[in-house]
This record gives sequence, structure tokens and C-alpha cells, in this order.
Amino acid sequence: MKSWSVRVLVCLSALILSSCSDSSSSSEELRVGGHAPSFSLKSLDGTTVTNSSLEGNVVVLNFWATWCQPCMGEIPELKELAASSGAKVIAIALDQDGVRTIRPFVASNSINYTVLVGDEEVFHRFNGVGIPYTLVLDRSQRVVSIYRGPVTKKSVDLDLKKIEKGV
Repeated sequence: MKSWSVRVLVCLSALILSSCSDSSSSSEELRVGGHAPSFSLKSLDGTTVTNSSLEGNVVVLNFWATWCQPCMGEIPELKELAASSGAKVIAIALDQDGVRTIRPFVASNSINYTVLVGDEEVFHRFNGVGIPYTLVLDRSQRVVSIYRGPVTKKSVDLDLKKIEKGV
């Protein structure tokens, strides 16, 4: 009986440990100071945007969805950043219905920054867990800051000042 209990315990432990790992994740964790992963996504106008096409720009990369209430609170902050900061604001929408849902939402909210149609694979490549999720990238695509949850213009402005100073 004792041997059976030990076997069950070992099997359960193995099952629990294997479910905690993500075999699809890259061997290198995304972290501040590291390079952002590569991607190639379509914008709402059909243009392909890649990480390499953004090199040379400071980028505020925001993962969101039209159904996400905390994401809605960020939109005015991101619109203001796009209009005044000099950083390129790129939003990656994760709506399952894609352009059909995203395009009318962007128009009705007068979003003034680039919106790309993303997917779960790209989100996971960036170590996304929940949205909103925002990364600030310097001109060489290194991660300066990671925000899990809503971001404010004030916090991103501090990151942009660090980038300007070369910190």
C-alpha cells in the first residue's frame, strides 16, 4: 500500500511540474535590458510591420483587446503619448475576430497610433500573461520597461527621459 502511495505522489508531482512549463516559450526570457523578440504583423491598412522596421525608433509596444476594460483606460494616455512624445506607439490587438472587430473600434475611438493585428503566439513570444501589457523599447529594440497592467503617460515619459539620457 505504501509503495502505491509513493507512485501516485511521484506521478502527481511529475504532472504538476510538467503543466507549469511552457514548451512553446523561448529559452530566453524577455527582460529589461534584453532585445525584444522578432515579429511580423499586419496593420489595419494591410501594411506589414516588423520589429526590424521599427529599429531606430523609440517604441511603446502595447498589447490589448477591444473587450478589455483596463485597456480602454489606457487609450487616452497612449493617444497623448503618440501625439506628443516622439515615441512610436504601436498597439497589438489580440481580438479573435481580428480586423472585423478592431477596425471599427479604432475608428470610433479616434486612435492616432499604429494598430497591428496580433495573435496568441506573438503575445507568448513577448512573455505576455495578461492584458494590458506594455513594453518600452529603445532605438536598438532593447527593453527599457515592462508594464503588466495599465500604463500611464507619466510613467512612460520617465522611461523616455531615461532613453534620452542614455541610461
